[in-house]
Amino acid sequence: MAEGVRLVSVRRGVDPRHFALLAFGGASGLHATDIARQLDLSKVVVPRVAPVLSAWGMLATDLRFEVARTHIGDTKALDGGAVKQLFAEMEAEGLARLRASPGSGSGAGPGSGARAGFDGPARTTRSVDMRYGEQVFEIGVPLDGVDWETADPLPQIVERFHRRHEELYTYFLPDQETVLVNARVTVTGILSALPQEPHLAKAAPSTPRSERRIYLDDWVSVPVYDFDALGPAQIITGPAIVESAMTTVLLRPSDRATITPLGWLDIAISVAVDR
Repeated sequence: MAEGVRLVSVRRGVDPRHFALLAFGGASGLHATDIARQLDLSKVVVPRVAPVLSAWGMLATDLRFEVARTHIGDTKALDGGAVKQLFAEMEAEGLARLRASPGSGSGAGPGSGARAGFDGPARTTRSVDMRYGEQVFEIGVPLDGVDWETADPLPQIVERFHRRHEELYTYFLPDQETVLVNARVTVTGILSALPQEPHLAKAAPSTPRSERRIYLDDWVSVPVYDFDALGPAQIITGPAIVESAMTTVLLRPSDRATITPLGWLDIAISVAVDR
């Protein structure tokens, strides 16, 4: 697996050795340092909430509904008023889904599908997928700043397409026909920010709560630390185990974990240290 990750990264012009590995999930702490070695990484970071990081992310992520309509046509032949109306209808559909209570309504018309029952603040953004007439692919174009009060917003949309094409490819073709392929509206319900993780109180380094025999090329006895009892700036040298109610983190021989002010494990990998 690690070789595949390295190959994909390098093909995209990214050297994985320049990055740290962020561990998440209940079982990640047992495997993260080994995977880091295979990728020649020098650091592994294990958040205190690593076992439930996916759930934490779900709770912290704003609600989002995306509405898309295929509307293929040369922009010179399209009706600007109809395009304006199309966006207004899509935005109304997205807001209706955001506001409607889960399980309400029926049918497959506008407003059907998933519902959030959200009554908080909302933000809407509009975009299009466009291409030049001779192209076989389209690009996404944000429509921030378009004056939707004007009778025909198409000239502004076309101008933003040219500008975006130049940003991506260093040129644009003002004499080429432009084709609108998809219209998109994103409606986002803004959630309240989650409480920040508290900093650890100053405390003396904790001692191991027990020992355990584990197999690392051979059977060895290693200290077992309580993750929740570790003090800020405490350093643990492997081999060792750090446990909490929901996860187990394995430090291999010569790995060195430093406890951050938030109680995270900042692990220096021994292979990188030796190199």
